[in-house]
Amino acid sequence: MRREAIGALQRVIGFDRWCWPLADPETLLPCSGLAEHDFGPAVPRSLELEYSGNDFAAKHVLARRINSAGSLSGETSGDLARSPRWDEVMRPVGIGDVAAAACRDALGCWGWIEAYRDNADRPFEEEDLDLLAEVATSMGSALRRTAMGPGDGSVLEPIPPGMIVLDRDLRRVSWTAGARAWIDALPSAKLFARFGMLPSVVYPAATLARSGSTAARAHALLRAVDGRWAMIEAAPLEGYGEGEIAISLRAATAAETFRLLCRVYALSQREREVVELLVIGLDTRAVTERLFISPHTVQDHLKSVFDKIGIHSRRELLAKLSATAAAN
Repeated sequence: MRREAIGALQRVIGFDRWCWPLADPETLLPCSGLAEHDFGPAVPRSLELEYSGNDFAAKHVLARRINSAGSLSGETSGDLARSPRWDEVMRPVGIGDVAAAACRDALGCWGWIEAYRDNADRPFEEEDLDLLAEVATSMGSALRRTAMGPGDGSVLEPIPPGMIVLDRDLRRVSWTAGARAWIDALPSAKLFARFGMLPSVVYPAATLARSGSTAARAHALLRAVDGRWAMIEAAPLEGYGEGEIAISLRAATAAETFRLLCRVYALSQREREVVELLVIGLDTRAVTERLFISPHTVQDHLKSVFDKIGIHSRRELLAKLSATAAAN
């Protein structure tokens, strides 16, 4: 779906290199993505600079503002060197202007489209950004609807939690066997290894972790290639090794994946409460007593939940939730 959209945009707007990462809608950290560019080994540094708070047209900034698309040329008034990310990472490989748009809908941001023009090409224009934003908005809803992915409900062999320690320059100092196992299970593991880098989400998470104002957002929920859900968390270490960052990798809890499911399917607060009570084994009568609503209202909420998720019964609902939890 993303590659087809990129192909259409390339024909209309004009660019060769691009990147399309998915997003954790809660923390706005980039997770797994697709890309065709030639600064792969410098991706860690690019993300560090972008999420340090000192760059232009940054992904997490575009996701929050009213105008969801921007370009480096537009935001730097044509002086691209004002962007540390461009000056250090993109200029050396011949990239000129960069345009980006947040793929978002009313329920959150689900990814970003980034397009790169060569340094000999003209900058992106307003009409280019308008089209990019329009496509990104449509793709935001599409990415949300596919965010949970297929699941067969199979129970996977558990992977123990892992830990990685990074130095102040975000280079690996040490790691556990569990961390290696989790890294191997995440998307693009072989590509990361070829570049000598960790999963790309690690670098913006580590950058936020050492920033006091944004440290609480230094985590991301992402799906492994085998369907299980992983939680990546970053926190600064204290004591010896000033500036070091600890990265933990673990199985996401059922509560964490349930929160994402509720967002993906746009469940209301009351619908969520009804589903939570059904999951713990309450019947309709017990739900009505707990929530002080009528049996008819419970059924109305369930019908709405079924329509949103695309199922037809409580059994299918519990199977859907069980499949999501089992993948942990």
